[in-house]
Amino acid sequence: MNPLSAFLKLIRYPNLIYIFLTQYLLQYAVIRPVYLRSDMQATLGHGAFFLLSLATVLIAAAGYIINDYFDVNIDQINKPDKIIIDKYISRRWAMLWHTLLNVAGVGLGFAIAWSIGRPLLGFTQLMCTGLLWFYSTAYKRQLLIGNVVISLLTALTVMVVGFYEPQLYSGVTPQSAVPAYLLLRVILAYAVFAFLLSLVREMVKDLEDIKGDDKEGCRTFPIVYGVNASKDFAAALLWLLIAAIVYAQFRVVQWGWYAAAAYLLVLVQLPAAAVIYRLRRASGPAGFHRVSNLIKLVMLTGILSMLFFKIHF
Repeated sequence: MNPLSAFLKLIRYPNLIYIFLTQYLLQYAVIRPVYLRSDMQATLGHGAFFLLSLATVLIAAAGYIINDYFDVNIDQINKPDKIIIDKYISRRWAMLWHTLLNVAGVGLGFAIAWSIGRPLLGFTQLMCTGLLWFYSTAYKRQLLIGNVVISLLTALTVMVVGFYEPQLYSGVTPQSAVPAYLLLRVILAYAVFAFLLSLVREMVKDLEDIKGDDKEGCRTFPIVYGVNASKDFAAALLWLLIAAIVYAQFRVVQWGWYAAAAYLLVLVQLPAAAVIYRLRRASGPAGFHRVSNLIKLVMLTGILSMLFFKIHF
């Protein structure tokens, strides 16, 4: 494997594309169309928003690097054929890249926050880097804490777009109150979707990696409570997600968005139900890995549902 391919695998570039796509669709398929209809202007210009998304991607990439850095021993058991650090990239270079990406991401976050007169927003990126560090060094080995931290950070990739549009929550005028309230609800809805689905995927990944985690003394949910209890917990979260989507369908039908309701049924709810079915029958790392990939597909179809706002506004 050449160095570039190894680096791209190390930073999980498909996941970074997911992050970039999520933020761009939220900004350009949801927020800006609503703004345009309400005669409002976005706080961030095109260049500034690109830099905000880039900051998010850089910090996420640094998080993947530091996670693999501290997981070398576990990965030698769970996925020895996928190890990058110590095999293709040295530990020293991995730590250097982790530091550079974090500094660049945090620096961009503070620069953009300063440019819109909200310098404290820059601490959002700084907080993310800290949580990713502690997740990799400690939280992921503790019961549920690591799962919840990663799921909150996944939800934060959605919410940070709203954070950098302060007119949604500060200095709201009578003209902007209705669109601001709508956008805040939409952003929160997608953040909850991201949180729940990410938590399910983290649970499935723990099932997939149970052998190596157990040998390294981790106290993940499957190790503490068993495989069946973990499946039940993940399934309960998915049923909660499906129920939330039913509520969303009810609302979009009220708006006359019948195609959106059908889309959610066919391409989000039914695949989520398929995840429950596959999860119940999955066993072994390969089986749980297939379930994890199916969850990523549901994430993608959920993200793409933002396009309906672009169509209807």
